[in-house]
Amino acid sequence: MAADRCDLNVDVRTTPAFDAHDAETLVRKAAAELDAELPGPAPTRVTPVASWPPFQLQPHEQPAAALMDAAATLGLTVRAKTAGPSNIGNLLAGQAGGIPSTAGFGVPYEGLHGIDERASLAELPQVYAVYHRAVLDLLDAR
Repeated sequence: MAADRCDLNVDVRTTPAFDAHDAETLVRKAAAELDAELPGPAPTRVTPVASWPPFQLQPHEQPAAALMDAAATLGLTVRAKTAGPSNIGNLLAGQAGGIPSTAGFGVPYEGLHGIDERASLAELPQVYAVYHRAVLDLLDAR
């Protein structure tokens, strides 16, 4: 016996240039194209569940500034990126009253969220050193 319904959750990352409306439009367009190519007994129904705006800390905001400074002090070149809705920094910044936070600084990775996701653990001591330096700098600033 075949199922008469399939529920699918889609997570679309928003950015300052691609907001929740753009994401919903993209998903609705993809669903309409699928319905046209492979019609089912009923058209696909898209129901937005939640939307969090993207955020990016300004270069002077802590703790991101401390991490960036610590990385530079240790001779690393790093750059800030806009974080997607599933990271804890977004939750704290957007849902918990604007608490500045960061998704953090970590080891290089490939295949993010894929079946071949992997991280370079050889870089872990360097990442630890950056966090250690950043925490010490933040403690000195108080």
